[in-house]
Amino acid sequence: MKITNLFEQENNYTIVKSNCVYPDGTNKEVEEKVIIEHRMIVIVNDKKIMSLVCTASYLPELVVGRLISEGMIQDVDAIEKINICEFGTRARINLKEGESIDLGDKDNEVSSCCTDNQSLFKTKKMPERITNQKEFRYDEIFKMADSFNSDTKLHKGTFGTHSAYLFYNGDIVFVAEDIGRHNALDKIIGYIYMNKMKPEDCAVFSTGRIPIDMVRKGIYAKLGILVSKAVPTANAIDLAKEYNLKLVCKAWRDSYQIF
Repeated sequence: MKITNLFEQENNYTIVKSNCVYPDGTNKEVEEKVIIEHRMIVIVNDKKIMSLVCTASYLPELVVGRLISEGMIQDVDAIEKINICEFGTRARINLKEGESIDLGDKDNEVSSCCTDNQSLFKTKKMPERITNQKEFRYDEIFKMADSFNSDTKLHKGTFGTHSAYLFYNGDIVFVAEDIGRHNALDKIIGYIYMNKMKPEDCAVFSTGRIPIDMVRKGIYAKLGILVSKAVPTANAIDLAKEYNLKLVCKAWRDSYQIF
């Protein structure tokens, strides 16, 4: 797979002024760092398939991760080349001869935050149950939770992003931030597949809630374990059990829960 990325990343935030009001009625002008929403069109074999609202970092990883986590392709081996334009607003993907993508029967306009993708999930070829995952020890789970407390640079400055951490062979090997938790997870998934890692040996820690569409992404990506500091939904728990995705939530320094 050949990747051409002509986009030079600039700051993902801007400085704005606001009027801060206090309980005693006083106020003052302050400056804040505010996250910038970036829009990118994804074109596969000259056909627009989706529009992503995201944070403008790790765009190739985001595209690859989204194609895999939505069940459109099985692996990066299906991709011949990826081209990100100089403005980062268009990602053009050419598949290898004989390869195609599964779009289902629903428009793939995806927002930056919460999306209802259950019907999209049902129209695609169902993934296989995850097998042969690595067994993660309790101390490794706590290490993941502890790493979250160190925070990430963009979140420290803006409080406007979700983060996802990739743990592989006992260490954090990649961290992604994005305005949406789905995008942050997709960037991790893209990194896993672009670097030819075995997904069943990978643990991903997300700072966001885990609804059914986050679990679905983990299933299509065949992750070893999906961990979050936040809570899952009942639907997400049921789906994770059905497809044998290990799900750990409410993961903090002092405890975590296995679902």
